[in-house]
Amino acid sequence: MFDGLVERYDLLNRLMTFGLDGRWRRQAISALELTPGDRILDLGCGTGDLLELLADARARPTGIDVSAAMLGRAQQRLSGRALLARGSAFELPFAAGSFQGAVSGFVLRNLRDLEGAMAELARVIAPGGRIALLDATEPAGWVRPLFDAWFRVATPALGALAGKRAAYQYLSRSLVQIPPAREMCRLLGAAGFREPAARPLTFGAVTLFTGRRA
Repeated sequence: MFDGLVERYDLLNRLMTFGLDGRWRRQAISALELTPGDRILDLGCGTGDLLELLADARARPTGIDVSAAMLGRAQQRLSGRALLARGSAFELPFAAGSFQGAVSGFVLRNLRDLEGAMAELARVIAPGGRIALLDATEPAGWVRPLFDAWFRVATPALGALAGKRAAYQYLSRSLVQIPPAREMCRLLGAAGFREPAARPLTFGAVTLFTGRRA
C-alpha cells in the first residue's frame, strides 16, 4: 500500500497536520538526548523525515522500512547520510545492541503485534539507549470531536485528491489499533524499557512514547 503513496506522501502529511508534524518530529529527536556519533534506528523510516533530522544532529542514522518505494525516496533525500535497509519491525536485520537509540514516526498503528515489535526493538538497542516513538492518538475532552471529524473525514478526502482515498481511509481507521497510553507504557516496560512514559502533544492528538533500555 505504502509504495503507491510516495509521490504525494510528504505533502499530504503537511496538510493533514497543518504543518505541525515537523515540530513533533523535532521533539522526538530532542527526547533521545543525542550525543554526536550515536547510532540511531528509525523504525519505519518512510521518506526520511526523521533520518534527515538525525543526520543534521550529527547522529549516525539507519532507516528500515518495508516499502521499497519509500526507501528509494529516502535515499534520494539523504544522499548517503543514512544507512537504509528493507525489512520488518518483527525481524530486524541487526545484531543485538547495535544502536544507542531508536525513533519512529506514525508507525505503531501499522504494527499488528506491538508486543512482538517492541521486544524486537529492545533487542537491537544497547543498555541505556533511549527510544522516542510518535503516533497519532485520540485526545480527550472538547478536542476529541474536532479530531475525530478531521481524522476520519478530512483525511480520506485529502487522500482522494491524490487518487488514494482507499489508502487514506485505512490510515484513518488504523488509529484504533494503538492501545491507551497506560497500556502502551506497560508494553514498553515488558519489552525491557525503563521509565516508559507517554507525553501528549497538541492537546493529545499525538503522543510521544519514550523509555530507556534496561
